[in-house]
Amino acid sequence: MYWEGKMLVFDISDFPQNATKIFNAALTDEVIINNKNGTSYKILPIKDDKKGKSPFEDIPYITADISTQEIVDLIKESRAGI
Repeated sequence: MYWEGKMLVFDISDFPQNATKIFNAALTDEVIINNKNGTSYKILPIKDDKKGKSPFEDIPYITADISTQEIVDLIKESRAGI
């Protein structure tokens, strides 16, 4: 393990015994793992910013002057012909 600029760099051989340390470091720093064949991997945490929020939060909406009962009545009316 060593610092290269602002990146924390690990060799692939460090991973098995330092996995927890590597994942924790990735929460605050840029973490790179170098493979023996020269391939490098960047470890990035997946941030669940949507946790606890409605899946409909990003859907655009309009405001309408209509009551819940009027909506229910319109749905019933549209289904009456089925």
